[in-house]
Amino acid sequence: MDAFFAWLWILGAALILGTSGCGGSQPEITPSKYAAPSPGRFSPMDEKTGQAEALAEKRPPEPPQLKPASGPYTLAQLVDIALVNNPSTRVTWERARAAAAQWGASRGDYYPSVGGEARGMGFGGDSTSGYYGNVGISLSYLLLDFGGRAAASESARQALLAANWNHNQTIQDVLRDVPQAYYRYLGNKARLRASQSDLKEAITSLKSTEQRKKAGVSTIADVLQARAKVDQVRLDLVADRGAVKISHGNLATAVGWPANADFEVSEAPEALPIKDITQNTQELIDLALGDRPDLAGARAAVLESQANLKKAESDLWPKLTATGNAGWSGIDANLGDGGFFPGGGDISSSGVNYYGGLLLQFPLFEGFSLRNRVRAAQAEVEADRAALRLKEEAAIADVWSAFYNMQTAGQRLESSKTLLTSSKESYQVSLARYRAGVTDIVELLNAQSTLASARAQRVQAETDLFTSYAELLHAIGAELPTDLSRDTPVSQSQSEASAHEH
Repeated sequence: MDAFFAWLWILGAALILGTSGCGGSQPEITPSKYAAPSPGRFSPMDEKTGQAEALAEKRPPEPPQLKPASGPYTLAQLVDIALVNNPSTRVTWERARAAAAQWGASRGDYYPSVGGEARGMGFGGDSTSGYYGNVGISLSYLLLDFGGRAAASESARQALLAANWNHNQTIQDVLRDVPQAYYRYLGNKARLRASQSDLKEAITSLKSTEQRKKAGVSTIADVLQARAKVDQVRLDLVADRGAVKISHGNLATAVGWPANADFEVSEAPEALPIKDITQNTQELIDLALGDRPDLAGARAAVLESQANLKKAESDLWPKLTATGNAGWSGIDANLGDGGFFPGGGDISSSGVNYYGGLLLQFPLFEGFSLRNRVRAAQAEVEADRAALRLKEEAAIADVWSAFYNMQTAGQRLESSKTLLTSSKESYQVSLARYRAGVTDIVELLNAQSTLASARAQRVQAETDLFTSYAELLHAIGAELPTDLSRDTPVSQSQSEASAHEH
């Protein structure tokens, strides 16, 4: 029995050794600490190591799924709801949690493998009876594999980091998609109001032509042209109403609600801190290359494939494993007389048996599979490096396009304000001239069309400015501010636009 207890002591020592080899963190015990605490929260990443920081072991309770109410909702409220409601964040969160568990599983080779076995057997007959049993415990512990165990663990860790970065990128996508859907919905509503103003002016022009025809100073051709203009505006109005419904459904989908959800939003979007964006394109590109989660995820994928290459290379070398077994067996039998045991008698015996040793395994020939796995791993490294370069070039292009789209939209917005003012004045003058008989219907309808186009361009320029701003912040990997109170040229232009529309 002393030898049996000695083996138990060796087993305990091996367990302690395996635990101490895991370093300060033990993802194999609580892997969920290394992913985000909930689908709507970022995975906090350590700036020095790039590893997910250990979070509170007890996850906070998840809020119930938020359903739309009558509202109206602000943009900040819609974003908060989307971070909880949108299923895309839960998909990446669960995948990150699965990757954390895989990392924990990969570290199992740092621990000894222990197995137990117990068997018992009873037998009996006319003159024979008894039982036999044994209990055993076996241990196997990998001592040396030329870095294969560490490479496998590092590969799983990098896969976890990539999954965490992908989760963060999904949140960034939500922070872009919801504001853009929100701004497009408000833009379509503004376009609908502009078309309603166009219809009022077209009806006013039609009434003027009808009055002039009754007075005998105009022809039926003027009336028909004005009536055709009214019908055209009404047709545009139908399309604008449809666009409002479609964009409302798109906003609901971005939040995580069904497209037919019944809710309303605040009419006035928050002001944009356009003046705060003072960096040039190179500075913004540098921010994107350093901050974008998808690029960090691509870098983690390169490190993961490099670890897989080290693991494949380690399989070409020997592995040294310590093995051992300790057990107890016993028998107690009454064999009677005769049979296989002449003379019969009683047998009673028990004892402890054990063994220990080292196992050296080395590959001799594996059908070229090991070498080909190394070649495949090398190709994966190069492919992931190329994929990272493609993502970096795409990020640069995204920042470049979004920055100049925003600049262009801002300049168009300022120009559209002037155009809207002059077009409104031009229409009023042309209407007065037509009523006085100084000009013809063509000038009036041209002025009316110019005013309608100016209203549409004004609405489109403002919508483009808001959506391109959200796209720029997404391109550089920054969050979209949703609680702004600065008085910017954008917010001023919004109030001016409302005054012009009414």
